[in-house]
Amino acid sequence: MKRRDFIKTSMVLSAFGKQLPLMAVGRNRRQLGRTSQWETDRVVILIKLNGGNDGLNTVIPIEDDIYYEARPTLAISPGQSLSVNDTTGFHPSLGPIYPFYQNGQVGIVQGVGYQQGNLSHFRSSDIWVTGSDANEHLLTGWLGRLFENEYPDFPNGVPDHPLAIQFNSANLLEFRTSESNVGMMVFDPETMYAIISGNYVPGEDDPAPESYGGDELAYIREIDTLSMEYSEVIYDSALAGINTMEYPDNNIGYQMALTSKLISGGLGTPVYRLYQPGYDTHANQANNHANLLQDVSDSIASFLQDLANQGLQDRVMVVTTSEFGRRVYENGSFGTDHGTSAPCLFFGSTIVPEIFGNHPDLTNLNNNNNMQVQYDFRQIYSTLIRDWFGLPESVAQNVFGQSFDSIPFVQEPLSVKPPVLPAHFKVHAAFPNPFNPTTVIGYTLPAAGNVNIRIIDSRGRLIQNNHLGPISKGHHTFRIEGKTWSSGTYFAQVETGGTALTQKITLVK
Repeated sequence: MKRRDFIKTSMVLSAFGKQLPLMAVGRNRRQLGRTSQWETDRVVILIKLNGGNDGLNTVIPIEDDIYYEARPTLAISPGQSLSVNDTTGFHPSLGPIYPFYQNGQVGIVQGVGYQQGNLSHFRSSDIWVTGSDANEHLLTGWLGRLFENEYPDFPNGVPDHPLAIQFNSANLLEFRTSESNVGMMVFDPETMYAIISGNYVPGEDDPAPESYGGDELAYIREIDTLSMEYSEVIYDSALAGINTMEYPDNNIGYQMALTSKLISGGLGTPVYRLYQPGYDTHANQANNHANLLQDVSDSIASFLQDLANQGLQDRVMVVTTSEFGRRVYENGSFGTDHGTSAPCLFFGSTIVPEIFGNHPDLTNLNNNNNMQVQYDFRQIYSTLIRDWFGLPESVAQNVFGQSFDSIPFVQEPLSVKPPVLPAHFKVHAAFPNPFNPTTVIGYTLPAAGNVNIRIIDSRGRLIQNNHLGPISKGHHTFRIEGKTWSSGTYFAQVETGGTALTQKITLVK
């Protein structure tokens, strides 16, 4: 038996106290130390919408007649959707995260996937977690290769925290290295610590013999010791951390609450993978999809506000992924079948709040009548490696065996490139809209400048003229009060640098 293949997933087995006994006999407490190029405390939370999320009903092309013709019962009308811009709406169940969109903390990358998309859940999921081409079968995960590049002597020379944590799935292929596994599956920290510590036997001072079997035993002891110590670190972080928000009483809510608590408690783990199942909506999609989006939206909103309350928001980015999207046309069971590309959403105070890419061109489908790919999913991963974590381009190339262009969704990239800001200033849709009696409009400035906000009624009469003076670059909001106005349509006009942009708002009393 090849060395280390014997316990390829031993960290998981140890964490659950199954099969492999914890017997790190003859071992002193490990001296853990940082030896990599990882110089940032940034964190990424990857949420898999498991089953294939319907992108067309998540980020809705509200002016596309083909979309409405293809989905007579499932299409979301413009009036039901949450306004993103004149051609785009969010599913109404994304209401909890809509204020964060208004505040410039939500970004969208349209049409994410890969060429020659595979419609099998299992195969497509493997492609996403290994970072392979469609016709390539890899046995290691993209995060496994990333951490193996940074910690080639694993389990020696690793930091005093888990490299990656995963919830709600025992499939750790995404974290598999050539010889081991750098991810830990975590459940309730107190229960986990009790299980591991209860099976841990420190033993006598009994060094492993100098033989093949002794080599295997020494490696088992290394992994078991690491599992024991990591369970203790996780337990201590969970005790030290706090939640300042109430989270939804569901599985994804629990995962996000625990993730926030671990970050709050000082755990230095840079990557978390969360799972929300249920997106394989072949039948009765309308209610099921709405409930799923409501649950994840509620959870993300609580998480973002929790981090902001604790001053942690600038360190953390949340990214949604899914193994594929759905087909354009609804089926005979009031659902949709497996498709190809779909949007990925980004959340955080340091993301670029833009829509990258265009609505899928429903007049230009591929040979299987599925939507075309605009961005390869490995562009997202490569952007996280280079711009979010600040690792060299050579690392991303080593992980994927080729180079992928970045997508500029990181506002202050740690790579050598300058920060990405909108080329022109932008005004975001007001929320709520319609409103009574107040609404909030957001705007983003690429550079500092004087700002003036006017409110004009439907007859063109000036209702308010607000001289805000010099405003710094970045995202800002302005509260509009309509207590003394009559019901009707108004226009909020934001002017800076000689350019004015207008948003329509409606007061309903």
